[in-house]
Amino acid sequence: MHHVEENKVRDRAYQLWADAGQPEDREQDFWYQAERELAEEDEVDTSREASVINLPPLVPGNIAS
Repeated sequence: MHHVEENKVRDRAYQLWADAGQPEDREQDFWYQAERELAEEDEVDTSREASVINLPPLVPGNIAS
């Protein structure tokens, strides 16, 4: 699993906790959820290069029907 910056996890966990109505004694739940979400985001390559679709060149006359 990727290492996620602690301050990002803290900010996301706080947001999750606040959105849930600030329940008591669930800090760990929100911390782990924030870690998972941020780790998943880090694994997704959203760069311009990753968005390019490399299709094989078209060969005239070889169209499948």
